[in-house]
Amino acid sequence: MSLTFFWFVAAAIIGMLDLYFVNILFLIISASCFIAGFSSLFFTSVFVQLAILILSSGLFFAILLTVNSLDRNEVPASERLKRQIGKKVVVHEWMDNRFAKVQFDGKVWEAEIAYTSGESLTPGQYKIWKILPNRLVLIRA
Repeated sequence: MSLTFFWFVAAAIIGMLDLYFVNILFLIISASCFIAGFSSLFFTSVFVQLAILILSSGLFFAILLTVNSLDRNEVPASERLKRQIGKKVVVHEWMDNRFAKVQFDGKVWEAEIAYTSGESLTPGQYKIWKILPNRLVLIRA
């Protein structure tokens, strides 16, 4: 009976640590201690109780990792930007006959022309040919 008391006290203390630190790992360990305490009412062997503690915490960790991986399967920003290739942007003014600032995806981007045959670039609509981490590469629309 004293080991049952230990499991429930451990679950309560670790649960309070979770409330203070707001860490899901403490919550998982606290829930596993509670399950081990409940199982100690049925199994007197300490090894069985520890096995239940380890198995339940492993199961909770696996569930947590599965939920996190499902959450990350949303479209990442790079994939979302790759889908924007071919969209049109408006260039209001070219600087140094090769670079410009354009409004795209809610941000101001540095843009450059992909290739030019030396003629002067005019303001207007251009298509996105490539998206680099710090700028857009444009071609004539």
